[in-house]
Amino acid sequence: MAEKSQVNYSLERAASTQLEIIVRVPYGEFSLWAPKAAAKISEETEIEGFRKGHAPYEVVKTKVGEFKILEEAARMYIAENFKKILADIEDKEYKARGQSFEPVGEPQVAITKLAPGEDLEFKITLSLLPAIELPDYKAIATRVLATKKVEEVTGLEVLSSLDRLRESGAKLITVNRGAQLGDRVEIDFSASHGGVKIEGGESKNHPFTLGTGRFMPGFENQLVGMKAGEEKSFSLAVPQEYREKSIAGKALDFRAAMKLVQRRDVPEWNDDFAKSIGNFSSAADVEKNVRDGLGMEKEEKEGERLKSAMLEAIADGAKIEIPEPLIANELEKMTAELQHSIAGMGLAWEQYLAHIKKTEEALRQGAEWREQAERRVKFALILREIAKKEEIHPSEEETQAAANRTIAHQGMDKTDLKTIDREAFISYHAGIARNEKVLQFLEAIVSEP
Repeated sequence: MAEKSQVNYSLERAASTQLEIIVRVPYGEFSLWAPKAAAKISEETEIEGFRKGHAPYEVVKTKVGEFKILEEAARMYIAENFKKILADIEDKEYKARGQSFEPVGEPQVAITKLAPGEDLEFKITLSLLPAIELPDYKAIATRVLATKKVEEVTGLEVLSSLDRLRESGAKLITVNRGAQLGDRVEIDFSASHGGVKIEGGESKNHPFTLGTGRFMPGFENQLVGMKAGEEKSFSLAVPQEYREKSIAGKALDFRAAMKLVQRRDVPEWNDDFAKSIGNFSSAADVEKNVRDGLGMEKEEKEGERLKSAMLEAIADGAKIEIPEPLIANELEKMTAELQHSIAGMGLAWEQYLAHIKKTEEALRQGAEWREQAERRVKFALILREIAKKEEIHPSEEETQAAANRTIAHQGMDKTDLKTIDREAFISYHAGIARNEKVLQFLEAIVSEP
């Protein structure tokens, strides 16, 4: 029969969300790990006269020193018993009192006492999910939902959408005349200040529609009337409030060469055009489809506003102390999200950082980013707590649907799916599905009797 372990520990709350566990292992029990540690060291160390892994304990001790063996023994003991210690603490110190024990982030382990013939002592520092004091979230949801707005689709909005449809169907016809507002043109241009070309101020065969305001004020007006093959030099004063601060307030000299002028032949709005853009029988069908689509967009936008307002109001009334590891993890997520977005625009991450003149670390540690991370974590903890109180759980189908949306959105293929941690991936999307159900629960409160 195995001898019962005499390991003991003491707990200390370093903060409301941080726990320190001092673990003491009697030397008699700890010393049993020394031969195992010596054997491991002998497998990794060249010891003359012995095959790797076969040197006797005393020989290994002479070769590397007793303290190195004890260090390795301590690492091995902790690796083997770490989870058992936490499980024992959860059972005896938390479950016994009906409390939850939910560590977050990576625990920190530090050996605090290690010497020949002495007990082993080490400290585990854990961050724990905080206790959450929620306000009356049902009353808050009812109050917020009472502000719901029903916004009608205007005729002007429908007309603007239909005009964009027509514009998308425009035919481009090359013309031999001076460029006019509304024409598609291609130009070569360069910009300089004091005879020195400015960074990023040069382009070849640059295409755009004249009059869309993509360039600084006055630039496009200078191109009106130019024919293909003509060149022109001109100067412009950049406004002080211009978005590109490096040239704001400066006088720039430009040289532009018109390469191509094309008239945009926009089709008439009629049944024939309606039939050409999809499965429609008439212009009236398209108009109805556009109006319905705009109505759905407005409804979805208002729904998102209400969800955000509910969470903001609940968060303002909640009392939560957020553990630092959760904030750090959220900053990692925000960085990954931004990197994905930047890559989608065809930019390298390093180029983006150079453009905003910040390092990745400075970006994460900025007050605005940290505040956003704290808010996102707070929202997640609130949704989790409401789900616990209301016993809201996502089904397997709902979790898989959330995962499928991510797979489709990120364009993940079979190779990508093989490389991910499937358990973590599903767990993450179970959380997303759960949060969606909580928000649906809050939205449905107004309809309860």
